[in-house]
Amino acid sequence: MVRQRPPNIVLAVVDDLGIGDLGTYGGELIRTRTVDRLARTGVTCSAMYAAAATDTPSRAGIVTGRFGARFGLPASLRPGATAGLPTGVPTVASGLQAAGYATGLFGQWRLGSGRGQHPLDMGFDRFAGTLYGSDVSPLGWYEDRAEVEAGIDIGSTTRRITSSAQDFLHGLGSRRQRENPFLMVLSYLVPHAPFRVDPEYARSSRAGSYGDVVEAVDDQLGELLREIRRRQGRREDTLVIFTSDNGPRYEGSNHGLRGRKPEVMDGAMLVPFVAAWLRGGRGRTDGTPRSLLDLAPTLWSVAGATPPGDVDGADMSALFDGGTPARGPVYLYYNEWLNAVRSERWKLHVAYGNDARAYMPALYDVARDPRESVNIAELFPDVVADLTTQLEETRADVTAGVTSGAAGGTT
Repeated sequence: MVRQRPPNIVLAVVDDLGIGDLGTYGGELIRTRTVDRLARTGVTCSAMYAAAATDTPSRAGIVTGRFGARFGLPASLRPGATAGLPTGVPTVASGLQAAGYATGLFGQWRLGSGRGQHPLDMGFDRFAGTLYGSDVSPLGWYEDRAEVEAGIDIGSTTRRITSSAQDFLHGLGSRRQRENPFLMVLSYLVPHAPFRVDPEYARSSRAGSYGDVVEAVDDQLGELLREIRRRQGRREDTLVIFTSDNGPRYEGSNHGLRGRKPEVMDGAMLVPFVAAWLRGGRGRTDGTPRSLLDLAPTLWSVAGATPPGDVDGADMSALFDGGTPARGPVYLYYNEWLNAVRSERWKLHVAYGNDARAYMPALYDVARDPRESVNIAELFPDVVADLTTQLEETRADVTAGVTSGAAGGTT
């Protein structure tokens, strides 16, 4: 599709949401009217994999299009850690910023807090949120680089994210003409435990506090999208994407699949993914196995930005305009260990690190056995050999090029 200008982009990323919790994926306990409405006019991916099995590497994959393992990142960055994204690494924000976008991040960062690791150092013009996640207490709220509240109520963050994003939207008129596009990343802290609920949404769902916080996100996202429609006018120029950094852990529906975060079984790694233009359209489902690593190269493409040449993800921008772009194997990392690969109907699990289990490798035909319940490696040795070769080549490439980011710069 030919566009007169690059589109606005709203990327909403929740924390540990189950794929079966949304109505568009068959969920019945939690009301997700906003996301379901987007799904009816956009594309819903039924085989989207998280960029990694744990928080920080997954988020690194989302913003850089590269495996978090390439940066030597731990499972979840916490206060006192020196690790983070290396200074100067290209991000989706820095790429779009260079292409003329106004860029804002609202909510959780979790990719470093040292010199050169702050969101404002990584391509965002505006940051309002937290440097860590809801498992850190006390958790400070920041406005750009200044901590304005040392110990926030997690239940208040969803509303704060909406308010901060609205302020960013209102400020665009004074800083840039409205015809210039924006990237707005909404990085919610929920439904990650401990499920703190905004009083307005308490007992609103049939899924307890977990369902309440999901309904709060859906409702607040709807409020923000209505504001965007009112202020922007040209609704067709706004692309909205809704997804989750990981699958569910303590609570939430994984559609009855095997595994929960931080495993690499599909019940843990498959995440919801809905993308739609605000102008509307015809809803459809895409079943091609893909990865959230694909987000950064896709958004660079959508924005007409120049991508770096060393990303691990694939451009899937044609998906948003009715196409079905091909995608190669999807590699699944648990921290620094490459534990699995999905290629078309096949899913191969292997053991790395200290996990030398006797039943590995394990091969599943997930088209026929979506629960990954029957290991058929002995029946298809050629498939195991081929996928193992591809996996080993990827692992060697990532291991050879690990670059760590520590407070103070690239090391």
